[in-house]
Amino acid sequence: MSVCQGCVWDELELDGAPADVPVAIGGRLEPATVLCGYRHATYPMPSASAAQTEANHFLYEESVAAGTTVVLDSPLPDPYALTWWSPDPRPVIPYGRMYKSRETRRLVRSKLPWTTTANQAFDQVLAECRRDRSPEWLTVELCECMVELHRQGWAHSAEVWEHGELVGGTVGIGAGIVFGLDSCFRRRSNASKVAMLDMEHRLAGTGVTLLDAEWDSEVNRRLGARPIPRREFLTALAHSGDPVRPAGGEEDVQRLAFPRTPPE
Repeated sequence: MSVCQGCVWDELELDGAPADVPVAIGGRLEPATVLCGYRHATYPMPSASAAQTEANHFLYEESVAAGTTVVLDSPLPDPYALTWWSPDPRPVIPYGRMYKSRETRRLVRSKLPWTTTANQAFDQVLAECRRDRSPEWLTVELCECMVELHRQGWAHSAEVWEHGELVGGTVGIGAGIVFGLDSCFRRRSNASKVAMLDMEHRLAGTGVTLLDAEWDSEVNRRLGARPIPRREFLTALAHSGDPVRPAGGEEDVQRLAFPRTPPE
């Protein structure tokens, strides 16, 4: 399924794009553009306020003036209200290598009354991921875009339930051999980790070989993320094709105690 023909990202040389400032500003926060951005190692960070947009001016005007950061055609009054990022190196978790701490292993082996599902409450998980976050990069517009990508089969959620209450979850976008872990939340200790482990289990047999952690951080490294050059990540994305479809159904968390089998 080709969705990137003629998209704006085909015109940019991302292999040599900046590593620690936005590769582009402006553009359109539309499903096709966002999806193509993901498939070209790029993701959006919209501003949630005028103050944040003004801060982007201060931080990135020199990069824009030098032509390092590209200005995209945009309907926005101020293109600095939408930045696009492509870190180099890129933190990824090889499929089957998401780390479980001792605490998490004890948790999933216990008789905790948690169950998990996939794509049963995408909108609710997205809203919980957005709540109380600073900076608020999951804006209303981006959430609407993600909901549409979910409707089209590209964006997915994993949910953790306790007696019918949503206590954790994660959302992401998958295509081909890469699944991007965009955001997660928890209302119980370790529930977000359980949601990500659950998503990894549900991706078994889909052909996914890399989980994209997007930002390099100590938290992501503790999950098993390791940095790889952007060029290597772009090569992996070149194999992206049809939407990834995680397994559905309701499951007990105890199954997460068993290891995943990495693809050959």
